[in-house]
Amino acid sequence: MKRCNMGLKPRDRVISALRHEEPDRIPIDLGATPCTSVHAKTYYDLRKYLGLSLKPIRVMDIGQQLAEVDKDVLDLLHVDVVNVNRVLEPMAPHPYIYRFASVVDGSLKEVSDREFYVWRAPYGVDVEMPKYIEIVEVGEGFAGYSAGNIFGIIPRGGYYFWGLDRWRKSKPPLADVKSVDDVKKFDWDSFKVADNVVEILRKRAEYLYRNTDYALINNFVGGPGGYHDAGGQNLRGWDKWLSDLRVRKPLAEAILDHIHEVMMYNVKKIVNAVGEYVQVTAIAYDDLGTEEGPQISVQTFREFYKHRYEELIGYVKKHSRMFTWLHSCGSVYPFIKEFIDIGLDIINPVQISARGMDPEKLKKEV
Repeated sequence: MKRCNMGLKPRDRVISALRHEEPDRIPIDLGATPCTSVHAKTYYDLRKYLGLSLKPIRVMDIGQQLAEVDKDVLDLLHVDVVNVNRVLEPMAPHPYIYRFASVVDGSLKEVSDREFYVWRAPYGVDVEMPKYIEIVEVGEGFAGYSAGNIFGIIPRGGYYFWGLDRWRKSKPPLADVKSVDDVKKFDWDSFKVADNVVEILRKRAEYLYRNTDYALINNFVGGPGGYHDAGGQNLRGWDKWLSDLRVRKPLAEAILDHIHEVMMYNVKKIVNAVGEYVQVTAIAYDDLGTEEGPQISVQTFREFYKHRYEELIGYVKKHSRMFTWLHSCGSVYPFIKEFIDIGLDIINPVQISARGMDPEKLKKEV
């Protein structure tokens, strides 16, 4: 590993680490992605512990009730990386994009800094929610609605919204498809990112690139968000999708072809818009593991997913200098060499509590 100069700026520190050079210190992230953030209640307690002002917590991920981290915390903890879609300082003077990563409402919302209201969450903290979200008290707790569609319920005393499948109030949109023709009839274009959204992301990325020293990450991937759990399992249901991969392969391939077409459409739009300014971009949110082991075999990964990931990553590498990151929870050790083979730069998380994810083993073997 090469050694870098001391006193690097945050952006250079992150780039050096991703180039496998030794930076002046380990880069730090808190809240730059929905997968590296902190729950609003924990964040409130953190601010209290640090002796910072207590105020309603801005929520950046509605379903998980994750906090948008304020600049005073970024500065105090020496955080190096931020999301280009921030709505708190440092922020760009352009609308904030909320995307509901939900098969019930996959739409995008433009929200200005003034379009929030304070809601007392059932875990006892005042949070700021975007005005297009309506919270209705129901028997089980509190139901959340977006554009008139219910997306989840947070139980009384709960900490986040439970999906409707857990409440048995809905079923996946492709649960009943029987043929490739049925798959074609689904509105796949609804997952394609709109030009106005891409332009907002571009303006935000350019502003933060020119006016801050932070490393910038783009979290928006559009589409279903991935191929396996974010794609097939969300669209078909977990049990049906795992069965599709074994006994209904033509149907699985048809669904994956449509997902991949949308994912490639979106990645081209996003790379062309922000690739000049952003250092790291997400490619998918796709949990391939559980705490006890992988969901699928390496052979299945190679058959259905590897070549599709490779094309996504290849486009990013060919048309920008951005590093790529994939979110995939759980025990994913058997896939790590596959990820390296297709050019992936970052795996999130390294879930050391999962079977086979011992950090010493990973450091030695990978």
